[in-house]
Amino acid sequence: AGGKVPPAVHSIEMDQPEQSYGTVDSTTFQVRGPNYLEDRVKIASAPAAFDLVEVSGFSTEGKCMFSSERSDSYYSRARAVGKKEFLFIMHFDLNPMHVVMVFELNGDAMEKDTNFANCFKRFLEGDDNYKNQRLKLITSVVDANWIVKKTIGKPVPALIGNKLQCHYRQLDDLLECTCDVNSSMAAKAILGVVKSACKGIVCDLVLLLEGRQEDELPERVIGCTRFIKHDLAKYTYLDTEAT
Repeated sequence: AGGKVPPAVHSIEMDQPEQSYGTVDSTTFQVRGPNYLEDRVKIASAPAAFDLVEVSGFSTEGKCMFSSERSDSYYSRARAVGKKEFLFIMHFDLNPMHVVMVFELNGDAMEKDTNFANCFKRFLEGDDNYKNQRLKLITSVVDANWIVKKTIGKPVPALIGNKLQCHYRQLDDLLECTCDVNSSMAAKAILGVVKSACKGIVCDLVLLLEGRQEDELPERVIGCTRFIKHDLAKYTYLDTEAT
């Protein structure tokens, strides 16, 4: 529903050879299977429950806690053209740089996948601590030099809230998770290596919720993004006060 969402100056172009992003087939990632609590067996994920609709990169002088509060955010632009679909926003605050991935809920996922719906509804109803214990990130390096590959390691799911300070903005039609990458010395060290080599890196970021009860399994990927050779120094500078 609604019209086409116009891009912003900080929207990143899709499917270009560099400074770009692409979609990833979520079925290539392994998630906890239906009987994981008993047999610890992982299976291929179903197609992602959310569709990737935008990736943006920008820098600001002041603090930007939640990208969705900005008047030039995808959330604001989508609502302005009458689009009302639920959005999940993953925002990495690298201060002064910001990387934002916006995912739109695929209605079928909640209607046809009862166990995913159980898991996601509980995630929305839970407090920040609950969310921190459920939201997982898989970082999978597709193409990079050996130093970066060694630094990032194998694509193992990690609870983001255990590694980084996370803040949540939640409305009826939106959930934004902002991860402060500078809140962890280990993350800062990894970021230092990645930033210096970023122009040559292709990597996939995959988001999912940890299923811990039988009626939350199998797990299902929320959404995933392929980052293609980003030069963070080229991110658009935005005025802090675009709210």
